[in-house]
Amino acid sequence: MSKQQASKVRTTHSPIALSVALAFGLSSLSAFAEEAATTTAAEDEKLAIEHVTVTARHKVESLQSTPIAVSAFGADQIKEERINGLEDISSRVPGFQMNAYNSAEPELFMRGIGSDIESAGAAAAIGMYIDGVYISRGTSAVMDLYDLQSVEVLRGPQGTLYGKNVVGGAVNFITKRPVDGDMEGSAEVTVGDYGLFEAKGYVTGSISDNVAGKIAVTSKTRDGYGKNTHTGNDADVAESTSVRGQLLYTPSDDLEILFTAATSTADGVPKIKHIGYSAGRNEAFISDDPREDLSSVDNDEESDSTTFAVQVDYTTSIGHLTSITAYRDNDYSIYENAAAGLVDTSQKFEWCGDWSTGDVFPCADNTVENQEDLALIQPDDQWLSLKAEESEQFSQEFRLADTSDGPLGWLAGVFYMTEEIDREEEVDYWFDTQWGTTTGIIDNTTLNETTSYAVFGQASYELTDKLSVTAGLRWSRDEKDFSGTAGGRRFDNCCGHHIDIDGNWVFDGYAFETDDAWEEWTPSLNVDYQATDDTFYYVSVAKGYKAGGFNGEGMEKAEEAVIAFNPETAWNYETGFKVRGFEDRLQVNGALFFTEYTDIQTTVWVETGETTPDNLQVFNGTGEVKGLELEVVALVTEGLTLKGSYGYIDSEFTEDFEVDGENLKGNKMRRTPENTFSLNALYEWEMGDFAEASVSVSYQYQDEYFFDNSNDPLTKVGSETNLDAVFMLRSWEDTWSVQVWAKNLTDELNVASTTVYAAMDDTVFNSYKPPRTVGITFGYNF
Repeated sequence: MSKQQASKVRTTHSPIALSVALAFGLSSLSAFAEEAATTTAAEDEKLAIEHVTVTARHKVESLQSTPIAVSAFGADQIKEERINGLEDISSRVPGFQMNAYNSAEPELFMRGIGSDIESAGAAAAIGMYIDGVYISRGTSAVMDLYDLQSVEVLRGPQGTLYGKNVVGGAVNFITKRPVDGDMEGSAEVTVGDYGLFEAKGYVTGSISDNVAGKIAVTSKTRDGYGKNTHTGNDADVAESTSVRGQLLYTPSDDLEILFTAATSTADGVPKIKHIGYSAGRNEAFISDDPREDLSSVDNDEESDSTTFAVQVDYTTSIGHLTSITAYRDNDYSIYENAAAGLVDTSQKFEWCGDWSTGDVFPCADNTVENQEDLALIQPDDQWLSLKAEESEQFSQEFRLADTSDGPLGWLAGVFYMTEEIDREEEVDYWFDTQWGTTTGIIDNTTLNETTSYAVFGQASYELTDKLSVTAGLRWSRDEKDFSGTAGGRRFDNCCGHHIDIDGNWVFDGYAFETDDAWEEWTPSLNVDYQATDDTFYYVSVAKGYKAGGFNGEGMEKAEEAVIAFNPETAWNYETGFKVRGFEDRLQVNGALFFTEYTDIQTTVWVETGETTPDNLQVFNGTGEVKGLELEVVALVTEGLTLKGSYGYIDSEFTEDFEVDGENLKGNKMRRTPENTFSLNALYEWEMGDFAEASVSVSYQYQDEYFFDNSNDPLTKVGSETNLDAVFMLRSWEDTWSVQVWAKNLTDELNVASTTVYAAMDDTVFNSYKPPRTVGITFGYNF
C-alpha cells in the first residue's frame, strides 16, 4: 500500500476559545444588525433563513430553541444536494463517521463511540429509528432517502427519552405522512453510468372522509464498480426494491391512527477486496486496479426486511398519549472471499513429524518442494466466509405528554421490546504459514433472545420567560439468553478440535448456553437560556447506556462465548449556543462537549496460539473524548446560500487496556478523525418565465484516523476529500425537474473498510467507496 500522508488542519487558537468568542460575537452582531435595519429594508420582502422545526425531544419545536446538538436535513436539502443515503448524511454532520463494510451492516461512530461487533449477542451504539420505530439490526439502515420529510441526527448520549440503549447518538428518519385531500404524487427516473437505472414514486390522497392513504415505491439496479478478474463478473453490484404503504385514520380531532407496512429486498455483489499493503509475502499479488482482483468465487449478498407499525396519537384531558407498536423481520446473508488474490487450494507444503520434539520433515504428498516455491505461486491465504442471519423484533412504546400552557411541561413513558437473532457463520479457509499449509472449515451458530424494558420521564420548568430547567430519568433493563454451537477444524495442522466449557479437547465441536441481565439508571439535566429572540444558550449533563452482551464470532473456546462483556456507559457534559444575526441571514450553532466512556465495547484481534492466526474478540476499555462542533448557514445574496460544518474531536483511552501484553492506554479511539469539515454552496437563479435553476456544490474533508484501537500504522486511513455537484432545472410550479449530477467528482479513492491480517506476514485488505459517478434525474409532481 502506498501509505497516504495526512494533512491535518492546524489552528493557532484553541477550538474552545474560538467557539466562545464566536457565540458572544455573533450575539452582539445580531443585536447591532437589528438596530441598524433601515425602513427600506423593512419594506422589502425579507430575505431570511428558513425556520426549521425538529421532533428530537418527541415534540415539535424550533431547531434554534432545542437544547441539544442536533443536525436536521429537510426534503428540499436532500433533493438539492442529492443526499442519497446515510453515508452522505454522516459526511455532513460533525463528529459522525460511517464505514460500510457491506450494504447491510453499516458501522456507525459518533463522537468517538460506535460498534462493529457483528455478534448476535451485541447491539449498536448509535440508535436508528424510522418514524419512531427502533431498528435493532443493520439491515435496512443503509436505506434510500426517498419520501422523507426529514432526517434528524442527535449527537451524544440520549439516555432519557430514546428507545433502547442509545449511548452515542440517534438518527431519526421521518417519512412524509399521507395527505388528506385530492390525490397527489411524485415520480422520479434516474439513469447514470455503471448501468444505473432507478425509479421512485409515491401517490397519496383521501380514500374516504377520515382516511388518507399513501404508497411509495423505489427500484434500483446498478452494475459493479469493480470486477472479479478471475471469473470476469462484476463486483460491488446493487439491486434493490422497496415498498411502503401507509393509512392515516382520523376519526376525530383528538384521535389519529397511522398504519404502516413496508418491505424491502436487496440482492447484490459485495465489494471485492484489494491488497493495499503487504510486508513482503503478498506484495507480488497486489492488483494494479484497486477495484479489480482475482478471486476463486463471486461474492453474493442478499437482505430482506419487513415492518408493520401502528402509531396512535390521542389528546386527552390529562395529556397527549402516543402509542407505537411495531414488528420487524430481517433476513440477511453474505458470501464472500474476505481476502484478495487467487489461491489454488490443491497446492500445498506441509510439515510432518512431531513439533513438540522438533523432529519434523516435509510431508510426502506436498505438491511443491518448499515454502519459497509456494510463495511464488499465490497469496498466503483465502477466506471464504458465509454469514447468514434471521432476526425478529417486537416493540411497544407508550408516551404521555403534557399539553397545558403553564410553566411546567412533562413527558412520561414506558418501552418494551423483544428480539430474537439466529445467526450462522462458516469459513472455508486456506492459509500458508511458517508452519506449513493449513486448510479446513470452521462454523458456529448463535441464538440470542433479548427482552428490554424501560420506564422514563422528563420535566421542564420555566423559571422565567427566558430561563428553563429540564430534568429527566430513565431506568432500563436488558435480559439476554445466548446459546449456540461451534465446530470444525482449527487453524493449525495438529488438532482438528475445539475446547469445551470444561477445558476438554473435543473432536465434534461444542455447544453452550448462558444468560445474563443488566440494568441502569440514566439521568439528564439541562439548563437553557433564550437571551434574545435570536440567541440561545444551553448547558447539559446526560448519561447514556448500552447493555452488555456476548461474543459470537469465531469462538475457539466455549469460555469465549459464555463470558459476557460489560455494559457500556457514557457521561456527557456539554454547552452549546444557537445564534442568528444580520437580519436572519446568518445562523451559527455550536457545541462544546466532554464525554467519559466506561467499558467501551470494542473488537480486538487476540493471539490464539503459536501456530494459529489471531482471533476476533470483544474487550472493554475506558476513554475520554472532548470536542467542538459548529454548523453555519449564511444567505450571502438572494441567490447564494452557504452551509458548512466543522468538527474537532480529541479522543483517547485513559485507563490500562491490555491486549496480548500491549497496553492501549493513550491510544486514539478508532474511526475518529480529529478534524472534519463540510461545505455546500447553493446558487439559484431564474431561467425566464418557465423555470428556476440551481447549482449545488458540496465538499467534505476528514483527517486521517486509525481504523482499529491498536493504532497500528497499517490501519491508518489517510485524510480524505469528496466533491459532489448538482445542476437542477425546476419549473416555477414545481411540476417537473431535471437534475444533472456528479458524485465524487474528482474520483478520489476513499476507504470504506480496512483489515490487517497475518498468515505468513501482515497484509492489509481494503475495500473502497464508490468512484466518480454521473447521471441525470427526471422528476414529475402531480
